[in-house]
Order: sequence, then structure tokens, then C-alpha cells
Amino acid sequence: MTMSKIEFLKDQIIESRNFVNRLISEIPQNLWYTIPENTDSNFVWQIGHVMMAQNFHAITVITGRNERVNNLIPVPQYNKIFNGMGSLHRSVEKDFIQTAKLKELFDTVHEICIENLTKLSDDILGDKLEPIPFKHPVADTKYEAISWCFKHEMWHSAEMEAIKRDLGHPIKWLRD
Repeated sequence: MTMSKIEFLKDQIIESRNFVNRLISEIPQNLWYTIPENTDSNFVWQIGHVMMAQNFHAITVITGRNERVNNLIPVPQYNKIFNGMGSLHRSVEKDFIQTAKLKELFDTVHEICIENLTKLSDDILGDKLEPIPFKHPVADTKYEAISWCFKHEMWHSAEMEAIKRDLGHPIKWLRD
């Protein structure tokens, strides 16, 4: 049986999140707010940024604003804090949010994303994005936005790996 395009995209989003979750599990939460020397970012910002990007690229511009996400997190506030497009700050002040709570939100937004994508078919992939008040930075179609979602997450996994390494936690590439 052939996999649909939407199933493939969904699987890629799941695989990239599995990779990021492995990175997250390899660094103690008490280091999530630490900004390593000669860098400008920390784990809290990276996790929040990936969470908000997934909400944007794989939910908002695909099916519109999601009520469950909006009830879960203050989207406008988090967009300002975790936005990366031209952002001068790629870190978050200590104690902005408890790390365990951030991880819970990160996981829940991902679950909502996967549930949302599961309801869709390949028919929507060529469609224009749902309306937003600015031009999407990389996509014109829903396929392009969903595809960018997992590519973007993998991009940030490299940054997270570098932060992790700079905090004294070496890169682990082999499976246990």
C-alpha cells in the first residue's frame, strides 16, 4: 500500500520530533535556561521556538487558528517571545516558565498538530495557505508549509545539539 503525501509529511514531523526529544532528554532541565559562552540562545528558547513554529507552519496556516492551542498557551505573547524571524533575542529570562511545564506544552502542541494532520488528505496540499496578516516566510502552499515544519525543526536540532555540547553534554549519535 502506498503512503499518501500527507502521511509522509506527518511521519517526517514525528521523526524530527523524536530526534529533538532525544536531544532534550540528554540535557538536565536545570541547564535549559543557561546560555553557553559565545552563543545567543538557550534550550528554553529553542523549545519554545520550535513549538510555536510547529503551531504556525503545521496548524495555523493549514487549518486556521486552533482553539485547543489558543486555550493552552497565550499565542500572541509566546509568538513575541519565541519568534525567530529577525529576533534579536534568542533566549528566555530564567523562570519565565517552568521547564517541565514548557516540555508539557511542547508535547501537547505536537499531539494537536499530529491529530490535525491525521484528519487531512492530499487534496489540500496544493491549496494556498489559510489567511495570515503577513506573507509566510517560506511557503505559498500547504504542502510547502508542512514540509518546512519538519525541516525547520531539524535545523533547530542542530542548534540544540551545539548548545548541549557547549554545556558539557557530548553529542550522542549512536543508538543505545
